[in-house]
Amino acid sequence: MKKGNNSVGVARQYCGTVGKVENGQVAVFAGLSTENSYALIDAALFLPQEWTTDLARCKKAGIPKEFQGYKSKPELAIDIIKRQQKNGIRFDYIAADGLYGNSPDLLNNIDAMGLLFVVDVHSDQRVYLTAPIIRIPEPKGIKGRKPTVPKIIDEVKAVEVRDLITNIPKEQWEKVTLRKGTKEVLLCSVYVKKIYTWEVGTPEAKERLLIIRKSNTSNGAVIKYALSNAREGKYTNQELAQMQAQRYFIERTFQDAKQQAGMSQYQVRGWLAWHHHIALVMLALEFILKEKILFKNEFPLLTANDIREVFINVYAVKGATIDEVMKQMKHRHKQRKNEMQRHNE
Repeated sequence: MKKGNNSVGVARQYCGTVGKVENGQVAVFAGLSTENSYALIDAALFLPQEWTTDLARCKKAGIPKEFQGYKSKPELAIDIIKRQQKNGIRFDYIAADGLYGNSPDLLNNIDAMGLLFVVDVHSDQRVYLTAPIIRIPEPKGIKGRKPTVPKIIDEVKAVEVRDLITNIPKEQWEKVTLRKGTKEVLLCSVYVKKIYTWEVGTPEAKERLLIIRKSNTSNGAVIKYALSNAREGKYTNQELAQMQAQRYFIERTFQDAKQQAGMSQYQVRGWLAWHHHIALVMLALEFILKEKILFKNEFPLLTANDIREVFINVYAVKGATIDEVMKQMKHRHKQRKNEMQRHNE
């Protein structure tokens, strides 16, 4: 969170880290993950309209002219996807949270790029179970303007995805494996159905797959909803559920970035300084990932905190020798491994 109004992009706005409106900065990030490997690769600072309509304020913060125009968060996400494609970055599909899943413009742009998406949507997302008939209505008389906006002309009604849960037969839920967790194999129940979405005023509905994932936790059942442009039958229900669940590791990326790489610990105000700080954080995360890969056989439980402890004690404060640090780390790993084994007995 940021006090005052001089830090670039700061404003009273919804901040996902605290789940409410606060005075702070918001950015759109992109990351790559595969299995349990993950890192951030791109970022775009969001500028609220109170900034983009105040050119003097933008100039004072050092914002380049080409970035002073207003862009929504989904528009920034489109820019990032295009930039990473241009950079030659390869990825199998795009995942995102409900803010982006509820942006038809973003999803249509991903479609136009020929890319696959599996994106979360909010529980009140409205969908059609059958394809609605859409066309420009016939004029009702000879007077007045002729209709020009396409509308749904049949009796098909949209439903909220959360209302579908109670009508799904028990036998249509498929139990699948998501991944191997730190203590056990994570299972869930998944339901996949072809549905249609329609944005008011557009000439046609979009065929999508609705993915509903239900997991049992100590706090009760957790239900996730997602949309995908995958062709029906191309992927198994388990594959679709695993794609949606892979976002867990992006959340782990932010956890490591904030707790171990100092993402939220900075005192900068200007555009360039903010981007320098975030670039250093991303480089630190990439280094951590490389160390995990390099030592995956010797230390399969190596964490970002372990690597940070080595640097603090050996290279920064000289608090302990490398042998002492490694001894402590091996002890932590042994305890963690024993706990995992006890949990699986």
